[in-house]
Amino acid sequence: MRPTRSPRRSLRSSLALVAAFAVAASGLTFGTILSEQTTAESASAAVAGDFDPGNIISDANFYNGSAMSASAVQSFLTSVAPNCKKASGGPACLKDFSQNMSAISAVSGRCAAISGGTKSAATMIAQVGAACGISQKVLLVLLQKEQGIVTTSSPTSYMYLHATGFACPDTAPCDPAYYGFGQQVYAAALQFKRYQASPTSWAYQAGRTNSILLNPNAACGRKSVYIQNQATAALYIYTPYTPNAAAMSNLYGTGDSCSAYGNRNFWRMYTDWFGSPTGGGNPYGNVDSVTPSSTSSITVTGWAVDPDTSSALRVAFYVDGDGAKTVTANVARSDLATNLGAGNTAHGFATELTGLSVGAHSVCTYAINQGAGGNTLLGCYTRTITSAAPKGVLDSVTGGAGTISASGWVLDPDSSKPAPWKILVDGTSRATGTTDKTRSDVAKVYPGVGSTLGFSTTMGGITPGDRVVALYTQDKPGTGYVKVATKTVSVSAPTTGKTGKTGSLRGSYDSVTGGVGTATVRGWAIDPDVWDPVKYKIHIDGVSTNSGTANATRTDVEAEHPTWGSDVGLALRLTGLSAGEHTVRLYFQELPSGTYKSFGTKTVTVTSDTAPTSGTTGETGKTGSVKGAYESVTGGNGTITVKGWAVDPDVWDPVKYKMHLDGVAITPGTVNATRADVAKSYPGWGSDVGLSRVLTGLKPGTHTVRVYYQDLPSGTYKSFGTKSVTVTSATVPTSGTTGATGTTGSVKGSYESVTGGKGAIVVRGWAVDPDVWDPVEYKIHLDGVAITPGTVSSTRTDVQKVYPGWGSDVGLYRKLTGLKAGTHTVRIYYQDLPSGTYKSFGTKTVTVQ
Repeated sequence: MRPTRSPRRSLRSSLALVAAFAVAASGLTFGTILSEQTTAESASAAVAGDFDPGNIISDANFYNGSAMSASAVQSFLTSVAPNCKKASGGPACLKDFSQNMSAISAVSGRCAAISGGTKSAATMIAQVGAACGISQKVLLVLLQKEQGIVTTSSPTSYMYLHATGFACPDTAPCDPAYYGFGQQVYAAALQFKRYQASPTSWAYQAGRTNSILLNPNAACGRKSVYIQNQATAALYIYTPYTPNAAAMSNLYGTGDSCSAYGNRNFWRMYTDWFGSPTGGGNPYGNVDSVTPSSTSSITVTGWAVDPDTSSALRVAFYVDGDGAKTVTANVARSDLATNLGAGNTAHGFATELTGLSVGAHSVCTYAINQGAGGNTLLGCYTRTITSAAPKGVLDSVTGGAGTISASGWVLDPDSSKPAPWKILVDGTSRATGTTDKTRSDVAKVYPGVGSTLGFSTTMGGITPGDRVVALYTQDKPGTGYVKVATKTVSVSAPTTGKTGKTGSLRGSYDSVTGGVGTATVRGWAIDPDVWDPVKYKIHIDGVSTNSGTANATRTDVEAEHPTWGSDVGLALRLTGLSAGEHTVRLYFQELPSGTYKSFGTKTVTVTSDTAPTSGTTGETGKTGSVKGAYESVTGGNGTITVKGWAVDPDVWDPVKYKMHLDGVAITPGTVNATRADVAKSYPGWGSDVGLSRVLTGLKPGTHTVRVYYQDLPSGTYKSFGTKSVTVTSATVPTSGTTGATGTTGSVKGSYESVTGGKGAIVVRGWAVDPDVWDPVEYKIHLDGVAITPGTVSSTRTDVQKVYPGWGSDVGLYRKLTGLKAGTHTVRIYYQDLPSGTYKSFGTKTVTVQ
C-alpha cells in the first residue's frame, strides 16, 4: 500500500498538535500522531524500562488467531467500558455495536473466507482474527490506540468510519472505500498478513538494524533499531515511528514536539490489558510425527520457535527418560509461513533416534528456551520397535516313494544364532530342527547373522500325490513361527520297507519297571503309512487304564528310522498302584485301519512306600506320610543356603514347603530342585524333589531356620526340624574390580571408569549395600549439574563372586549422549541405606569428541 497509500492518518497541521494536547486528558482522539498520544487508561503494570523498541510484541502473541473467542471479546468490551451509553443521535457503544457485513472471500495465503450477516463488534473482531491469524488482543489494542473507541463513553461516527486508521495516509485524505468498522478491522488484519507474507518488500524488516523516524517531521531525526521479529516489523510498517526519550519518560502522557506515541501506546495498552506482549519467552512448536523407521530407530519430525528470537532453537529428545539426542531446528518449512511469516520458516526438525531395542519406548521432545522463559515440552509419545521379518528359502524339494527331501536356509536379522525351523506338508508338521550347515553365500548377502544358516531333511510316511511343502522359522526375539517359503512336490507310493509281524506297524514294548506305588512303561512305535506319532493303549491287570500318543524322544530309534524323527518313544509312569504284582499289556494303533495291535504283556512288582535307604542325609521326617529330610543350612556373606528333599506317596506333584527364619515365616515355595540320589530310592517321583533355597540380605550373626513340608491330602505342614547358622558380614571385593573403592559408609562399590566418544560418554562401576538386598540407587553430576538418576542393575558376575548374596545385577553402566565436544567432569554418588544419604565415589574427567 505504501508509499502512495499508508495506513496512517496525516498530520494535518501543527495546530492539531496544540488541539490534541487540550483533549489528551479526556481520552478523545483526532489528528494523526496526536490521536495516539494518550488514552483514559490509569497507571498499571507497564514500566517504561521494560519497553524494547526492537521487540514490541512476540510473533506468538501477534499471530495467534485463537487468542479470544467472540464471547471473550464481548466480555472484555463490557468490562472496560461499563458506563458507556448511546448518546442521542450518536452511534452505539462498541460493546453494543452491530453491523451488516457482506461475505468476504478468502485471500490465498492471507485470510480465510468470512461469512456475511449482521454481526456484533465482538463477533467481527473474533472472526477476522481467526480468519487471518491475527490476535484478537492485537485488534482490540489497535482500535484503542488509533481511535480510543474501546474505552470511550461517547463514541462518534468518525471513530467507527476510521476504526483502525487504515487507508488514511500522512499525505492525503482517507480512502472512503475502507470506511466502516468491519471494513477497517478486516483491512488492517489483511494488511498485517501482507507484511508477513512478503517481509523483505517493506521499508522495515526483521533481523536487521533499521533507521526509524521519531516523528513525521524528518527534522526530529531517526533512531537505529534492530527489529527482532516479524510482528514488531509489522507495527513499524503500519505506524512508522519509534518513541523518543521524552515520550518514554512520561509513559502515560506527552513528551515533546518530536515525540510520536503509536507504538509506545500499543505496547503500553497491551501490557495494561493482557500482560507482557512478548509472552514470557517460552518456546512453542509441534511434534508432527514419531515413526519407528527400522528395527532399532525412531524418526521424529516437527518444528519449534522461540518468541524472543527468530534464530533456530535447539530441540532435545529423551527416550525412556534418558537424554538421547539434541538437534538444531533449522529446516525450512514453507507451511510455517502463515503463522511465522514467509521469511521466518527455518524452524523445522527431523531426526532419527538410533540404537533402540525391540519393544515399546517413550519419546519426549523439548524445545530449549532462548532468552526469558523456560524449556517447553512439545510432547511425549510411546512407539514400539518391531523385529525385522525372518527370511528363508527352500532351495530343493524332491519327492520320492512316500518321502520328501528338502534343503534350504533360514535366518532372522535380529539374531546371529542358528535358527530353528519347521516344515509342514499340507499343513501338518513333518520335520523340525535348527540350522546346522554353513551357507557362506547367504551370509555375504545378510551380514551380521552368522553363517550357520542351512539345513536339509528327509521326511517319510508321506501320502502319494501332489503335496505343498511350507518352511517356517522363528521370529526373534519372540518364539512364534512365521512362514518364509513354499513349494509343491509330487510324492510316489512306497515300494519297499520292512514289515512288522503285526502288520506294517513297527515298534517295541521295551520294559515296565515297578516303583513305590508306580510302574513305568517304556517302548516305541512308528507307522510307515503315516507321519504322525502312533497312538497307544495300556491294560493293567486286564483293565484298560491309559491311552495317549507315543511322542517321547528316542534318538536310538531315529538312528534306525531317520525319516520319522526322534519323537516316537513311549515313556509313561502309572501311579496310584497298590503294592504287589501287576500285569501291563501295551497296544499300538495301526493306520489306516485304526486297529490296535498288541505288543505283549509284562509282569511288574509294585512296592509300598518306604523311606529312602541311601543317597539322603539329615533329619528324616517321621511326622506323617510325607517323606523327606532337612539336610543342612549353610551361612555365607549375608546369605543362608538351605538344602533338603521331600516326596509324598499320596501325590505325584512336588511337595510344598514353608520356612521360618528366626521364628518368622518367609516366602514359601515348592521342592523342585534336582536330586538324582533321591530318585534312585523313589523312582516313581522323578528327580525334581529337592529343596535348595538361598536366603539373601541377612545381617551378620546367628539365625535359626525351621523347615516344614506339606502332607497331602490333609494339607498339614509337618516340621522337619530347626537348625542354627552363622551369617558373616559382607566384605569389599578384592578382585575383578577397578577404580576408587568407596569407604564413605556401609555402601560398597567402585566408580571404575568414564570413557568419551563422539558426542557421548559411558560410565561404569558397581555398588552393593550390606544393609539391603535391593539394587543401589545412584546419582550423576555432569559438569556439576545433576542429571537423571538411576539404579545399578547391569550384570557384573565378577562382583557376584565376591558378593554372592546380592546376585550379579549390581553393575553401573550408563551412556550419556548429545554432549558437546570438549572436556567434561562426571561425579558419581551411591545411596547408603538406611540413612538415604548419597555418598560420593569421586569425580573423573573425560574428553568428548
